[in-house]
Amino acid sequence: MQKQLLFVLISIVFISCPKKSPTQRGSSPGPLEETDDVLINPFRGLACWVGEQNPAFPTSLQYVNLTWRELESARGVIDFARMERGWGNVAATGRRVGFRVCAALPGDPGHIDIPQWLADEGIRMRAYEIDGAGGLAPDWDDPKFLAAHHDFIETLGARYDSDPRVAWIDIGSYGFWGEWHVWMNDSLAAKQSTKQSILEDYFGAFPTKMKVIAFDDPFATRFVTDRGGGIRNDCLGTSESNDWYLESLGRIDPGLNGRIWKTAMIGGEFCGGGSGAMEGTAARFDLNFNFILETHWSFIGPAGGMLTPQDETHRKNLNRLVNALGYRFALQKADFNPSVEPGQDLALSIQAANRGAAPFYYPWPLILDAVDQSGRTALRARLDVDIRKWLPGAVSESATVHIPGDLIPGTYDLRLAICDPMTGKPGVFFANRGMDDEGRYGIGRLEVTRRSPSQE
Repeated sequence: MQKQLLFVLISIVFISCPKKSPTQRGSSPGPLEETDDVLINPFRGLACWVGEQNPAFPTSLQYVNLTWRELESARGVIDFARMERGWGNVAATGRRVGFRVCAALPGDPGHIDIPQWLADEGIRMRAYEIDGAGGLAPDWDDPKFLAAHHDFIETLGARYDSDPRVAWIDIGSYGFWGEWHVWMNDSLAAKQSTKQSILEDYFGAFPTKMKVIAFDDPFATRFVTDRGGGIRNDCLGTSESNDWYLESLGRIDPGLNGRIWKTAMIGGEFCGGGSGAMEGTAARFDLNFNFILETHWSFIGPAGGMLTPQDETHRKNLNRLVNALGYRFALQKADFNPSVEPGQDLALSIQAANRGAAPFYYPWPLILDAVDQSGRTALRARLDVDIRKWLPGAVSESATVHIPGDLIPGTYDLRLAICDPMTGKPGVFFANRGMDDEGRYGIGRLEVTRRSPSQE
């Protein structure tokens, strides 16, 4: 991750922190310097297919859609190697994975996408055709299908719900491509009780992961969003498709678009694959950029994950787009007492801004380090701050740090970082200059004085 971070932020400078007299209030040296550099941060940005990499925008996300048939060749035997093919060393690359599994992937007529052993149990398979492709879809309402599905998703959850390599789960399984529709094949639709059973499987198996669902089925969308899940929009790009998304959400709940993004991830891809993504960011950039801001997307892909600039104007627009997706935290000012004695508490006030379209959705820790003049980290404290609450706009936080009684008196540089639980190291870029070699950002200088005689 550190190599990737240093690759993205080419121009790095240290913030110089002048000493202050005891009568001054300690603070960052004026407004902390912001940057408009493109930041490649976790859980946001462009998402390529697994194993691919965008040559213009190094990505922190990758995506895979697999069929149930590919993963469970025999009852209870899951091919995790197949699921994880192409992921790479996520701890080293920082490229987390979103995935979906489906049971009806349109292709050659007559093929099936559920395991053969399950079909052999006598589940009725029904022919379908959509967009010139087809196959045989299972009878979703069959109790044998639902029982096997429950066990399958439960097994996936046991492996991946606590796996830090996984960024989010697309709730799939039902409908064509796992997108929760059987468009132009209404006779294949499942009962509402069946849909609920499939959805409950995901919430039971993945209680801690971000989950999103295609918005095509109103019942499923309401079920998921009522329980803290997010939305995937697989047809970004035109006025008609963008309006359809907002109209669909409005029919489910007029306030849904206005609130769901505050606690649940929103993302998706362009209609028309790569060519649709190119047209949507070249001919209709303002339309789609404003729509993404209005609907608070965190990621685009895989259709759109490989976007590359076609000219200078397109490059500048793509930079704006990538920086707007998800969160973009900028430190502005930090205030604290410039001196403190060992054994005392240090009160810290932080002013920041989220200049992105969405929050950060996982409870990663905000860490304060006190670094002595030799470069050694003498104190590390986890601040009582929940960065998931940093919505777009101004951010104000207060925290208290206890200074250990045995901390050696001297001058310390205070540095902030958001740490990645997978590596235990700083894992998020702030939109600021002054990042050190470990990925921390200087906010000022603190003098730890000797204890007064009355405390000796």
